[in-house]
Amino acid sequence: MRLAVISDIHGNLEALKKVLADIEKREVDTVCCAGDIVGYGPFPNEVIQLLQGRNIPSVMGNYDDTIGNSRMVCGCDYEDEEAALIGAFSVRWTAENVTAENKLYLKQLPFGIDMGTENAGIRIVHGSPRKLNEYLHENLSDKEVNSILMECTADVLVCGHTHIPFIRSVGGKLLVNAGSVGKPKHGDPRATYALIEINGKNTAEIIFVEYDAASTAKAMAERGMPEALIDIIRTGKS
Repeated sequence: MRLAVISDIHGNLEALKKVLADIEKREVDTVCCAGDIVGYGPFPNEVIQLLQGRNIPSVMGNYDDTIGNSRMVCGCDYEDEEAALIGAFSVRWTAENVTAENKLYLKQLPFGIDMGTENAGIRIVHGSPRKLNEYLHENLSDKEVNSILMECTADVLVCGHTHIPFIRSVGGKLLVNAGSVGKPKHGDPRATYALIEINGKNTAEIIFVEYDAASTAKAMAERGMPEALIDIIRTGKS
């Protein structure tokens, strides 16, 4: 079984199209999304429509929860005041521009997706198995990773939320962060997703995909989005 997991699209339609085109070339059996479909990017409705049109299931991200349930804040940890102001702008703009129908779609997304095979159990969440806005970083200790994996009882746990991809193997189990399709923070503007192979020996790979970030940046500027946010899209640096 070959599974592709995309995450943190954040309304970046151009990046999503390129990622899905790359996935199509790799003969995967299933594509899933680890949440944060909307927020920050200029095309939230179009991204939702594309996911629905491709029948790609998604879990709920913290941003999806915020917009779907009309919350005031997105549950993010901001590094500084500028990031907080960007976040506040993004919540307002996204709430004003996502249709009522699409807000209902976001509101009804599940917390997690479980996929069982004869070789492995896979759980897909946004933040962690405990909270949709908990950050699972690469620098977690082996003890912490093992505790999380044992708690969710999956052989492979896939998440997003940090926008920084990584793969950790502990005790024969995998913790995979798929990174971000639409708003990378790993110092590289390319989109990322996770490709997971279940064939008796579970393996995972982070795939990097180039896309026209300048096109997305232009659309953001046309919508009056903050220059600091647009720079993140151009550079992949938060």
